[in-house]
Amino acid sequence: MHLGNGAITPECVVLTACAGGAGLALAALAGRREFASRDKLLLAAGLGALVFAAQAINVPVWAGFSAHLVGGVLLAWMLGPGLGAWTMAIVLSVQALALGDGGLAALGANIFNMALLPAGLVGLCKRRSPATAALLAGCAVPLAAMLIAVETALFRPLAELSQWSNFAALMIGMHLWIGVWEAGLTAGLIAALAWVAEPQAASQARPRLRAAVCCLAAAILLMAAWPLSSRLPDGYEAAAQASGHERLLSQ
Repeated sequence: MHLGNGAITPECVVLTACAGGAGLALAALAGRREFASRDKLLLAAGLGALVFAAQAINVPVWAGFSAHLVGGVLLAWMLGPGLGAWTMAIVLSVQALALGDGGLAALGANIFNMALLPAGLVGLCKRRSPATAALLAGCAVPLAAMLIAVETALFRPLAELSQWSNFAALMIGMHLWIGVWEAGLTAGLIAALAWVAEPQAASQARPRLRAAVCCLAAAILLMAAWPLSSRLPDGYEAAAQASGHERLLSQ
């Protein structure tokens, strides 16, 4: 789902960079309490490491394409929408700068799609349960796919938009299925992290224990599972290839 530099036009780069920057400014304002909590920041570091590792590992989810955990709803649910959005934005920035996963020009779009959109959904939600988190995570993925279909089409000449409806349909269809996996993983991780800290008598120890568990899980994923990561294209890559829009994949 990470967009490369060639995926969007220069005009869309400016538009999404402004939207991403404005969204992060609002997120910082909304999450000022979480930013002031050392325990929340420690938990953010642990969860950020876990999401970073999980996004590096693709697993086959259907014939011909793979997927990885996005984690935007997970972060916003556990940390609060403001800090969750910033944590995901940092993860995406490190991926773009250090790994070339997602283009720098498209960073604003990636932050909007994978950080701000899920955080906004969590911020609008009033009920707090793993089932609700699963529903939001399952919705966030196809909604982000819809945004990608729009962003990659913005400001392009009509001659370049041939078969774009096919690309959009493939994006949404594939990511509806990927959203089912995202929902299950998100609910499972939230329930597991809640269970891990439950035996602790001192509530202040819970964020630290969760952070330690997340860092340990991230290390295990990177060392043990990364070499086994699927080489199949992810949903975005598969949709671009199947619709004849491979140029969207240039970094």
